[in-house]
Amino acid sequence: MSIKPNSLRLPIILCLFFLNILVFSQIRIVSPYSRFGIGDLSDNNNAWNLSIGQLGIGLRSPQHVNYTNPASYSAFDSLSFVFEGGFTGEFVNLKSDLQNVNRNYASLGYLLFGMPVNKWWKTSLGLIPFSDVGYNVSNYEEYPTVGTVVRLYSGSGGISRLYWGNSVQFLKKFSVGANISYLFGSMDRESVVLFPDSAYSMNFKEVFHVTMNDLYFNFGGQYTTKIKNDISLVLGAVYSPTLSMSSKTDIFANTFLVNASGVESPRDTLISTEGYKGRIVIPMMLGGGFSFVKTDKWVVGVDGKWQNWKKFKAFNMSDSLVNSWQVNFGGEITPNIDKYNNYLARIHYRLGFTYGKTYLHLRGQDLNEYAITFGLGLPLRGMKTMLNLGAQYGVRGTTSQHLIRESYFKLVVGFSIYERWFVKRKYF
Repeated sequence: MSIKPNSLRLPIILCLFFLNILVFSQIRIVSPYSRFGIGDLSDNNNAWNLSIGQLGIGLRSPQHVNYTNPASYSAFDSLSFVFEGGFTGEFVNLKSDLQNVNRNYASLGYLLFGMPVNKWWKTSLGLIPFSDVGYNVSNYEEYPTVGTVVRLYSGSGGISRLYWGNSVQFLKKFSVGANISYLFGSMDRESVVLFPDSAYSMNFKEVFHVTMNDLYFNFGGQYTTKIKNDISLVLGAVYSPTLSMSSKTDIFANTFLVNASGVESPRDTLISTEGYKGRIVIPMMLGGGFSFVKTDKWVVGVDGKWQNWKKFKAFNMSDSLVNSWQVNFGGEITPNIDKYNNYLARIHYRLGFTYGKTYLHLRGQDLNEYAITFGLGLPLRGMKTMLNLGAQYGVRGTTSQHLIRESYFKLVVGFSIYERWFVKRKYF
């Protein structure tokens, strides 16, 4: 019995989906600033959105899954299936007044599905990161009475997001949508205080292991109208209400000595608590944007968002966060998608820019972030599948006030499969 290649696609996709669940627990970031809040937020990091400046609120496409605005799912073809997946790598330079360090990492990035239910109802399913924690920071201070004091901070983990989204279209120009997401994950944070110059001073260690899971909702709307025969305007808006996420934490704190060979010798247990229940408050977010589209030729757009991080709390404690905002600009151009004898003319060329204020305000300094993005959409010959390459070079933070400046280069390699799966056969 022979098996057609098409019949293997769904099992392969499902295998990749569940493989992604297994590896999403790995460290996906290297950033000292992920120590704060719920870590480094992940948004619009699939290859298509990232390479056009992380646009998404005012975008819609039949060939890409744009989970930033669930209303965009209504753009899916009524007879087609869309699948996207990708891998992420990042090269990071951390610079302070005292040192200059390079780090890098790689991980599976995202898995996204989109398909029609009927002509007016479209749906999407995906697994993506929501936030990432990954840092290892040391600080040395000198005191007259005890000599050198070393403070070590480390953390890992993050929150993953499994979502199911739906969109409906009405009156031809309007569409609304919603994502129902299951957030889940864990974070490990450890802080250590060492007294290497004092043989009799007790060192101190504090360890937190936090697990969390809950349902999260976000909503979107889009309005599409033609302003010329072949040019359309898309207006979009998104909203995410405040989430009080169910969480549990294990806390362990103790004192210890370090012998001559560097082995820890525990002394007193100060805190040992397991399964302490609490809530992590993820605050409300608002966003809006627009794009101009000439089908199969070009798209250009702008969007922005704002989030009320002053309301953040974890186990009834705030983290001195401030409200964040971000503005994104970007576009894509395809010289001639139908010119099959000229491959360069069929490539999708993408470019963008993003700027914003993060939710961190440290030592009197706002931590701003800016990045330039670019990428390519490489269509495969004779297929609807596209190889997507996205890159982002950005800077976050500053070296002022003894802070750390992050310079990073992120590379996303993804693919999108767009095929007709729901055509009724006339002949058997």
